[in-house]
Amino acid sequence: MRREILVDVAEDEVRIGLVEEGHLVELFIERIEEKSLVGNIYQGTVVNVLKGLRSCFLDLGLEKNAFLPLGELPPNKRDIKKGDRLLVQIVKEPIGEKGAKATVKISLPGRYLVFMPNVQHIGISKRIQDDKERVRLRAIIKEIIPQGAGFVVRTEASGHHRKDLIRECRYLLNLWRIIEKRRETIGEGHLVHKAFGLIFYVVRELFTEEVDSLIINSKMEYKQVRSYVKMTDPHLLRKLNLHKRKSPLFDMHNLEKQLSKMKDQKIFLPCGGSIIIEQAEALTAIDVNTGRFAGGKSLEETAFLTNCQAAEEIMRQVRLRNIGGLIIIDFIEMKQKKNREKVMDVLRQQTLRDKAKIDLLPITKLGLVEMSRQRRRESILDTLCQPCPYCAGSGLVFSEKTMFIKIKKEILRTAAQTESKSLNVFMNPRIAPLFDEKKVEQISKMTGKRIKIRPDYKLHVEESEISP
Repeated sequence: MRREILVDVAEDEVRIGLVEEGHLVELFIERIEEKSLVGNIYQGTVVNVLKGLRSCFLDLGLEKNAFLPLGELPPNKRDIKKGDRLLVQIVKEPIGEKGAKATVKISLPGRYLVFMPNVQHIGISKRIQDDKERVRLRAIIKEIIPQGAGFVVRTEASGHHRKDLIRECRYLLNLWRIIEKRRETIGEGHLVHKAFGLIFYVVRELFTEEVDSLIINSKMEYKQVRSYVKMTDPHLLRKLNLHKRKSPLFDMHNLEKQLSKMKDQKIFLPCGGSIIIEQAEALTAIDVNTGRFAGGKSLEETAFLTNCQAAEEIMRQVRLRNIGGLIIIDFIEMKQKKNREKVMDVLRQQTLRDKAKIDLLPITKLGLVEMSRQRRRESILDTLCQPCPYCAGSGLVFSEKTMFIKIKKEILRTAAQTESKSLNVFMNPRIAPLFDEKKVEQISKMTGKRIKIRPDYKLHVEESEISP
């Protein structure tokens, strides 16, 4: 399977797409004016200590003071007071009137390791289950871990050569030394270290040997990524490419068309069936339909073939839209247990491509599957879209017949309150045809006034205006 990472850098935003066999399967977007604070390290000053709430607030030089739970501090350092200085890292964005949440447990993530300068600990990812491999990895880290510091060995480290881990370990230790030196030279309430942006996050998390190429359309970002990869994974340099053509990168790979369909609730399958995705606050419901597909030799086979295609497309859409939380899938009912199990096998196989943690419950006789997916970041639709200002996000507006009745009542109400002999009624052109000559004549007789229907494209289907 051919896998590519495409990095589209523009003036207002950065878009990164993970493409498998021409299909967009993951999308990352970073708006320039909305860059995340999470991961940034600041030199903060305590401005308020709330012992009752076991917390304190820090001036980090941001718009709002940051919140720090006192439980984050070592027991011998919890007696802090106003004016004390602390080195902290942002772990949660400011929301509304609340400031950012901070921690003193600083961590510097790499591809294979996470360095924790203030925590004496060596942790191995639970996903690495081979005991011999866990012992090997722990032994490597013990060789170079500084006194009083710690490392967490990530799942990606499993099976990798010692030199790869040592190289990244040295890189993270050097980065920490740079942070410490900068801390000594800056004042209070200042940014000490800015977390690497979206491009470096994707390079760190997704740019592996399994990826055939990483293409960037910006020379500056290309040079920065090349410098980073040269330090961390030099064997991947051959896969790094600069997009030099005038044609937009996403257009050349047919991604803009795929992006335009991301907010569609209904997605058609190659077989002619479809899936319908409905996202709500509490859960996401996904319904599978056969549609016009009748290619099976029986209803059972038709349902089975449609469900198999749906299982693949569902997991692609879940990754692409970054749908998290509870997900309920309503597959087409299948009588045979072996067919239900085969569909579950397809679903499980597709989840292996997803880095988010997924829990799958067995399929029921009626074809229902319950799954939960880790929320790793904001849903892509939350980034790209906003609730419809007319339907308030419900996806519904009043029907044309309903609007005819509402406008007719408004005409009668207005006519009773005005002495004017005629009324101009402005409405959306989709509603105007319902007020045909016969109906307008009836309303004129009821009101004793001359009624003029005025179609107006500026008015929404639920809007109307009446004037003398």
